[in-house]
Formats: sequence, structure tokens, C-alpha cells
Amino acid sequence: MFLLEGTGMAKNIEDFSGSMEMAVLKHALSLTKSGEESPALPLVGRPVVDEDDFGEMCFRVYDSTQYDYAITVSWFRETAGGLGVVETAWGVVRNIDVGQKKFKLVNDWEAQWIGVEDLVRVVKTKRASF
Repeated sequence: MFLLEGTGMAKNIEDFSGSMEMAVLKHALSLTKSGEESPALPLVGRPVVDEDDFGEMCFRVYDSTQYDYAITVSWFRETAGGLGVVETAWGVVRNIDVGQKKFKLVNDWEAQWIGVEDLVRVVKTKRASF
């Protein structure tokens, strides 16, 4: 480490960093073994979406592909017996699969397919001002 070399502090920082990495890996492994994906979110019923709102959301999804702008999407993901969680992500729509009624939302970290029938909310993402 930069100025800490030779002081004994570098070794302590490396030990701490290594132990933290191990703790994170152990936690991730325990979540995988227990079947949990993330901290428990409250399960909700499938939200009811008005027909006009659904049409507007589909328009936003299609518009994102045509004009290459980001949208923020919330969708329902069923987990058990009609109950599930509402997830949210942002990105640009890169592909629409009409046959399977899904679209591919892509951002800097991930790409995921989202079912059109699971949509809860779609809004145009505002550009951050710097």
C-alpha cells in the first residue's frame, strides 16, 4: 500500500480486506444454499393495471427502441401461489419478442427479459444534469 508500506499497517489492511471478502463470499454462499435471492421482500398480489395505462406503457416500451431513450420499468414477478414482488429496473429497450410477449431491457450492468403482461409501471427516465 502506498505510504503505509513498512509501517505494518499495510499488512493489517490486507488482512482486513481479505477477511471482508471471505465474509461476503460466505454470506453469498449461504443465501444460495437457502434459496434466497435477496433480503425478504413482502409478497403482494398481482397489481391491477388499467387498460389505458397498459397501452401507454406499451407505447413507452416501443418508443424506447425507436428513439433510444432510457425508461424505468416496474413489473410483477410471481414467486408463490399468485403472490410475488414488484421489481424495478431502468435501461433502454433493445429487443421486442412479439411471439413471447417480452422485451429486453439493457443498462450498464445487466440485460433482462421482461414480460409485457407483467408490466406495472413504465416512465421515461429523466436525464441527470451535471
